[in-house]
Amino acid sequence: MTWGVEENVAERFVAAGVPAENVSCERATYTFEFPGTPSEYLAEFRDYYGPTMNAYAAAAADGREAELHAELEALINEHNTAARGEGTTIPAKFLRVTVAA
Repeated sequence: MTWGVEENVAERFVAAGVPAENVSCERATYTFEFPGTPSEYLAEFRDYYGPTMNAYAAAAADGREAELHAELEALINEHNTAARGEGTTIPAKFLRVTVAA
């Protein structure tokens, strides 16, 4: 979970023998675009994306599948920047790490 923390990323590469000056980090944004509704977008992840499929399976085993689904739907709706009825657009910030040889 700390791959987005520059100091932690640099420490990992340095510990693996990469000189600190060969590691650079840049914050960027990737925008997820989906032509369907936020609910349809979540269904794609639920049905085809391994980590989400596993989360649903674990939640179902604990009797919390409906709770997980409600939380994920709320999260997608909260971050959807598309105008109502115009699909789903979710900007996601990430840390781009480059390691020079």
